[in-house]
Amino acid sequence: MKRYALQSLCSSRSLISVFCALYAWTAGGALAASAPEDEAVLEARAAQAEKVLADRSFYERWKEPSAIDSVKTAAQVKSDAEGVLKQIEEALAVQRSWCGKKFFVNSCIDDARRASFDREREVREIIVAADEIIRLDRVEKMRAEQEKNALEPRREPMKIAPKTVKTDPPEPMHITPKSVKAPSQPIDIAPKTVKEPSAPVEWEKKTVKDASVPHGMNGKTVKDAAAPTPIPGSEMPHDAASERAAAEAANEAYYAQKQLEAQKRMEEAAELAAKRKADREAKQQQFERSLDEREAAQKRYEANQKERKSNLMQYF
Repeated sequence: MKRYALQSLCSSRSLISVFCALYAWTAGGALAASAPEDEAVLEARAAQAEKVLADRSFYERWKEPSAIDSVKTAAQVKSDAEGVLKQIEEALAVQRSWCGKKFFVNSCIDDARRASFDREREVREIIVAADEIIRLDRVEKMRAEQEKNALEPRREPMKIAPKTVKTDPPEPMHITPKSVKAPSQPIDIAPKTVKEPSAPVEWEKKTVKDASVPHGMNGKTVKDAAAPTPIPGSEMPHDAASERAAAEAANEAYYAQKQLEAQKRMEEAAELAAKRKADREAKQQQFERSLDEREAAQKRYEANQKERKSNLMQYF
C-alpha cells in the first residue's frame, strides 16, 4: 500500500520527484531481491509494450491514398484501427508500471506517453482517411439516386383554387313578430247513440233422427223420454205466445236499464265539458289580462324613455 501511494506521489512534477527517485533506487533493489520472478515478467512485458509503442507498420501500410481502394477495405481498416488503439492503450499502462521501478520515473513516463500519442495520431489519420472513402461512396450513391429521380416523370402539382371572398354583405334576416293564436274551441262531444235491442232469437226444438240400422244387425231401440216430474208452484206456460211475451218483457226491462245508464253517462260528459270550458275561459281571461298588463308596461317604459331623452336634450 505504501509503495502504491509513493508511486502516485512521485508521478507529480515537483521537488518530491528527487526523493522518489532515491526511494525507487534503494527500495527497488530490495523489492527486486524479494520478487525477482515478478520483476522479470514485468520487464518482459515492458519490452513488448515498448515494441508496440514503436511499431509503425499499420501506418506505413495504409498511409498511401491509393491503399484504401474500396468501401469494404475502409470498413476493415477502421475495425483493425480500433484494435491497434486498444493495444497502444494497454502498452502505455504497462510502461507506466515499469517506469515506477526506474530512477527517473517522470522522464520514463513522459517518453512512453509521447510515443503513445504519436502512434495514436497516426492511427487516427488512417481512420479519417477510411471515413472519407465511406463518405464519398455515400455521396456518390445519393447523387446517382437524385439523377435517377430527376429522369422520372414528375407528378403535376396540385391546383389549388384561390379562396373566393364575398364582397356583398348578406341580406339581413327578417324576423316576424310572434303571433298569438286564438284559443281553440272546445270539442263538441256528441252523445252516444243507443242501438235498439235486437229481437230475441227463436229457438227451434232439436229433432232427433232415427238411428240407422246396420246391415245384418238389429237396431238398438230407443225408449221415449219420460216426462219430468212437476214441482209444486213452478208450473210455467209452455205455449209459444207466453214465452214470447216473457222474452219481450225481459228485453224491454234491459233496454230501459241501458237507456238510464246512457243518460247518466251523457250527463256526466256534459258536466265535464262544461267544467273544461269554464277552465279554458278562465285561462283565456287571465292571459288577456296579463297581455294587457304587459302592453301597458311597455307603453309606460317607452314614455319614460322619451321623457328621459327629452330631458337629456336640454343639456346639449
